[in-house]
Amino acid sequence: MDIDIFDRNELILDVLNRLADKANLECVDLVLLNFNLSAKESRELMDFVAEKQVKKQALSKKECSEQVLKIKPDIEDADSFVTQLKRSFIAEGRFPDILNN
Repeated sequence: MDIDIFDRNELILDVLNRLADKANLECVDLVLLNFNLSAKESRELMDFVAEKQVKKQALSKKECSEQVLKIKPDIEDADSFVTQLKRSFIAEGRFPDILNN
């Protein structure tokens, strides 16, 4: 994927990331934006995670990465995405019973 660093969206993401870094902010929405998930892909992923939480089913980072690749096959680094997502979930107090292994 060719990225133009002066593209409006890239500039906005850069500013958001810098602000988040300065504030030590972990944010699920920013992770989804940084990995270019569409609204549909984000919804599919969050539905998958929420279902695991509601059913009290374990969700490993490996299983989550595999699901991410099914939802967004062109993601550049599914493992890094899941790691950042987990940190953000913890910081936001969301989905406490998943991604614990």
